[in-house]
Amino acid sequence: MRLRILAPVLVFSILIHSSCSQDESVRTMPVTTDSELALEFYKAGMLSFDQIKVKMAYHNLELAVKEDPDFFMAYFWMYFMPGKSPKKTIEKALMVEADLNEGEKQIKTAFKYLVDGQDEKVVEHLQMAIDLYPSDPDINKILYILQIQYLKDAEAAVESIERAIKACPDFEPAYNYLGYALIELGRFDEAEKAFNTYIEMSPNTANPYDSKGDFYMATKQFDLAYQSYMRAYEIDPTFSVSEKKALKAIGLFNNSTKESIQ
Repeated sequence: MRLRILAPVLVFSILIHSSCSQDESVRTMPVTTDSELALEFYKAGMLSFDQIKVKMAYHNLELAVKEDPDFFMAYFWMYFMPGKSPKKTIEKALMVEADLNEGEKQIKTAFKYLVDGQDEKVVEHLQMAIDLYPSDPDINKILYILQIQYLKDAEAAVESIERAIKACPDFEPAYNYLGYALIELGRFDEAEKAFNTYIEMSPNTANPYDSKGDFYMATKQFDLAYQSYMRAYEIDPTFSVSEKKALKAIGLFNNSTKESIQ
């Protein structure tokens, strides 16, 4: 599924427990909280959002900040999800007084510049966080998301997500993000390869097939788009958006077939 902006917030997915994060050679940024329960809610929320279960994700993050009102990273991700009172979420995030690690401090500073509209400063401070944890694919992904969604810089977004892939080749969501950025650039052969890799890495989940359906729509292969969307819906019937897109795809296919006959 494509990352989308739902004003005034951004929508995207994040995977906290990638197989790469279990590799001792990969140094990931810890998140600061004094509550083990809050941390568990946070992880559950991030995992739910990666599965496009947005309401569940937001609910878990709400539970996390209820357990620990000073949980900066939970507020940070809540802002980028469709939920209640984004302005209040910003205020609470920026008022956090917890003793954050250096990476979180840079992300918090970038967040301040984001809400102030100072784009260059956003990138500068996120890059500082990446320099602290260069092998953490999630931090590279934060920069990617802002570049593709907020800054509208697809070229830079491709570079960021390719760094994430280099740091962790088995980080599945990265190939999804890469595919969409390449579509934006009109690099369709490379985009298809990225989506195929995503499917190969996660063949039994819905989102890879939904994303491949979007690729087929972008390249006007409507019959293949229909098949891919329906595959996503068959795997997970809660992916109702895939069913809706499948109906649109088959309608476009039928119309194009009629036009070619006439």
